[in-house]
Amino acid sequence: MSHTSKCIGVPVRDISALRSAVADLQASGISCALVENAKPRMYYTDQTGVMPYVVQLKNGRYDIGFEQQSDGSYVPVFDNWGGHVEGQVGASCPMPHTEEGRLQHAIGKVMQGYSKHAAINAAQSAGHTVENCWVDDAGNVQLEIAAFA
Repeated sequence: MSHTSKCIGVPVRDISALRSAVADLQASGISCALVENAKPRMYYTDQTGVMPYVVQLKNGRYDIGFEQQSDGSYVPVFDNWGGHVEGQVGASCPMPHTEEGRLQHAIGKVMQGYSKHAAINAAQSAGHTVENCWVDDAGNVQLEIAAFA
């Protein structure tokens, strides 16, 4: 349906990082939850079916579903109509100029949090110590890794 947006640019491969991103959103005051095997709310009730993971945005009209792909990753699927999702979890960095970029921007806080935690998890799995991690003004995740002695 025309309201359904699929954001393929940042595939989710680390569910623990997605859980951590949702915990960060909750800590920042956004009323949300990550639930499994649920149907995300969208404008039309038949817009999607049950998805393996859904970020329920409790103070909004719509949710973000994560649809599993053939390679095992998950991509966000949401209803972008009316700015309801973006009003809850849109990025604060400048608006990109591509359609994919605009979709990523609409769910930017979720995907920035995911990217941050996925980078931390990957660095720690490789034996590195992460000293600091932040999202810069352009929306990029920055990691500060401890140097080896």
